[in-house]
Amino acid sequence: MAGYTDFPEYGRECELIKPWRGYHHGIVVALTDTGFIVRLTSGAEIEVYGDEIRLC
Repeated sequence: MAGYTDFPEYGRECELIKPWRGYHHGIVVALTDTGFIVRLTSGAEIEVYGDEIRLC
């Protein structure tokens, strides 16, 4: 997929403003039309809106 890592937030650590199943730290791994895919410390990947995370 062209441009998969071609955005400034890629690879940045982040904190979920509202924890998901007890997890609140992750890494931005993809860009979507509405926000990002975040890989949590548990290994789960979730889709979030940009205003649901705080970049570290």
